[in-house]
Amino acid sequence: GVDLQRLAEIPIGSNVTAQEVDPDRVSAVRRTLGLAENDYLLGYFGFINPSKGPDILLQALAQLDGRFHLAFIGGKLGSSDPTNERYLALIEKMIHDLDLSKRVFWSGFLEEADLSAHLEACDTMVMPYRDGVSLRRGTLMAILAHGRPLVTTPPKMAGTPLIHGQNVCLTPVDDPGALRDAIHALENDREQRQRLGRGAKDVSEQFTWDKIAADTVNFYRAVIEGDRAAAADVPGSR
Repeated sequence: GVDLQRLAEIPIGSNVTAQEVDPDRVSAVRRTLGLAENDYLLGYFGFINPSKGPDILLQALAQLDGRFHLAFIGGKLGSSDPTNERYLALIEKMIHDLDLSKRVFWSGFLEEADLSAHLEACDTMVMPYRDGVSLRRGTLMAILAHGRPLVTTPPKMAGTPLIHGQNVCLTPVDDPGALRDAIHALENDREQRQRLGRGAKDVSEQFTWDKIAADTVNFYRAVIEGDRAAAADVPGSR
């Protein structure tokens, strides 16, 4: 029953500031992780949460050969949902059961410069959200702001600026096989990874905090002016 003309979507911005990172520092991160020159590093950013589909990512990784590795970047748990601790235990058991312990890394919490270096060190970011990619996720915005090629799942809301093949690679929800195939395709297509990275960086310009602040001010201004105009049309109003 809400007039759609009275609604406005204002996304959040990146929860970290992208830092300029020296290529030598990026190489140092990969060496620290013990990666060989031809190894391919996947990245997952943010807390472990069922809605983000890390279990789907692990199933896909298990279907890829030993050149493929995964870095969980950032802290493991937040404080907003205590059930995530039990889910983390399931993820850690899954890593063991799938024999992935030597191919999965945990960075822990990082300062912004180190975080940027870890994101840059990843060949492809992979965030297989169960509820679809969404502009409400600050970790997603950080990936875009860093201009990283991203494999994720289709958005549930129409009108998103995230477009398959242009600034993201979209795969079906809860489909490890499709995720594996998308990762393989990008691993074999460096130019496409670069295009997706440039597209991600370009689309992130829509989500700067300056623009978010301006959009918020403009929305409230429109509401106030609309209410004034509506009041003026009411007989006897002042």
